[in-house]
Amino acid sequence: MSDYTILRAGEAPDFTGDSPGAFLGYGRPLGASQVALNVRELEPGMAHVPPGEDPSRGHSHSTIEEIYFVIDGTITVKVGEDVLTLGPRDAILIPAATPRSARNDTGAEAAFAMVSVKVADQSKESHQHEGFWPAD
Repeated sequence: MSDYTILRAGEAPDFTGDSPGAFLGYGRPLGASQVALNVRELEPGMAHVPPGEDPSRGHSHSTIEEIYFVIDGTITVKVGEDVLTLGPRDAILIPAATPRSARNDTGAEAAFAMVSVKVADQSKESHQHEGFWPAD
């Protein structure tokens, strides 16, 4: 018998609670020792920040690179000073220490996967960048 683990879509924990959208965790529940995989679902007009946080905020990671892979819809990403639009099956590799943020500027739902190496303590790896998006 092969050694593997399956996590069905409806079993992935949602770390947003009752807030709009979803932040679904896959890597840890699957028991991954090397890979982090999360899926972020964004409602129209929603930014990729924790519930109740400032939507103009960005973040960076000290040592890990990250891939954003769009599953459905369209997202706008800001990477450093560049603002890009990504659609289904588009991907972007974001190097360590590069400020980043994503949001859904459309009228339809969007979803993207975030892939990186697993870190023991995400809070020590992540750094917030206040006012990252310019005021509209």
